Amino acid sequence: MTDALSDDASSHDAHHWVTLLGTSLRQEQDYVAEVRGRWPTDLRGTLFRNGPGLFERDGVRKRMVTDGDGMIRAYDIGDGTVRFRSKFIRTTKFREEEAASRYKYATWSTRAPGGILRNLGGGRRRSQAEATVIVRHGKLLAFDEIGLPWSLDPHTLNTTSRYQIGAPSDRPAFKSRTKIDPITGDWLALGNDYVEPLKLRVLVENAQGLSKTELSLRLPRKSYFRDFFTTARFVVVGLNAVEINTLSATLGLAPILSAIRWKPSIGNIAVVIPKNGDDPFAVDAPPSWCFHTINAYESGNEIIADFVGHDSPEWLLGKNPALGAVMRGVVKPVEDQGKVRRWRIDLNTRRLREEIVDETGHEYPTVDPLRVGLPYRHAYLATARPKQWWTSGTVRLDMESGARDAYEARSTQTLGEPVFVPREGGGADEGWLLVESLDGEAGVTSLLLFNAGSVASGPIAEAVLRHHLPFSEHGSWMSGT
Repeated sequence: MTDALSDDASSHDAHHWVTLLGTSLRQEQDYVAEVRGRWPTDLRGTLFRNGPGLFERDGVRKRMVTDGDGMIRAYDIGDGTVRFRSKFIRTTKFREEEAASRYKYATWSTRAPGGILRNLGGGRRRSQAEATVIVRHGKLLAFDEIGLPWSLDPHTLNTTSRYQIGAPSDRPAFKSRTKIDPITGDWLALGNDYVEPLKLRVLVENAQGLSKTELSLRLPRKSYFRDFFTTARFVVVGLNAVEINTLSATLGLAPILSAIRWKPSIGNIAVVIPKNGDDPFAVDAPPSWCFHTINAYESGNEIIADFVGHDSPEWLLGKNPALGAVMRGVVKPVEDQGKVRRWRIDLNTRRLREEIVDETGHEYPTVDPLRVGLPYRHAYLATARPKQWWTSGTVRLDMESGARDAYEARSTQTLGEPVFVPREGGGADEGWLLVESLDGEAGVTSLLLFNAGSVASGPIAEAVLRHHLPFSEHGSWMSGT
């Protein structure tokens, strides 16, 4: 069986530009981008995005497009101009490997150079801080899923220190996705580690940055999750239908990612955790792979939890996933794409019912940050064409009626995660969407601006960079000059 997009070689050639997503950008940048269209004068602030920027050292290349040293990219927007900056996050791993001019540490998809002895016990792992970035009390916090997040100065992008969340721990590993309560300002983070997958910590900081709550519990089974739900009274964690067998990684034979095996026959589990410290409970759910949640809220005796769920994570797991093939210059098709799903969790009967809201291929969802954990109307998502794992469209999805306000880019263009920017003084869902886009024909990346209330009309302004940017999943907005 050939490892290509299709049996037709010309079809593979037509999509070879996608390999730019796995191409390093070694030089750090700082310049004013070319502006097209008119950027609104009342849109002022900075979009920060994070993602791997360096994929190889000394002839060793990372195995997955999502695996590499973190690089912050910043778009400073104001007065009709867009300034672009990028800088690598100076983690301990980055500094040591930069000095050695080679990789020294194992990462989640790639073993450390040096064979079995260098990788016993899963290998020495250090944070790359390449997954997400959030703004917290005037600091940028960059996460992956190893150790504490790294703190950066948002004005200089200089790395300063690790950021302590909760009480110190022997294994301080945190999920890269966090939540901010728009009413209280509370910040929620979940601690969970590959090595101790049954242990979960729920940590809450108040709006002033002081520790408010810290819960510790044992999960009902080993699993993997990346994101979670929050409502006014509950945290909900969805455990994917996977088995974790760390033996091969512990023996130094394979990376940690190989320990995760898709097993839909065991189904998913939703763990419902009361924020007041009452006993959590678990309910069975149909199998699906969830990387990203959309939003959740309470309605009567139910928790409504919306997410993007895949029937299979074939693009990520297994012997030859698409996200790995692209690192070898091969663009593979995928059969599975994310559907917008809804869980209805009955708090009285402790049963769960799943609904499919939209079957079109989706990923990287977001909502108006003022509606997190509350009833909401619209979700904003990236969309994908059939057979493609990269996203090339943006949609505003009405979660009540199912109506789609959608824009689809050219066939040689990607559109990534839409970041919602509320309009100052506006109501719910009034604002803009900022979307990073790779132009495969020109080989450059742009930042597109959409009116969040009229996505189908297309971008109203664009900032064109001088080069491509590698793969990036997540970003966040900081208002102000």
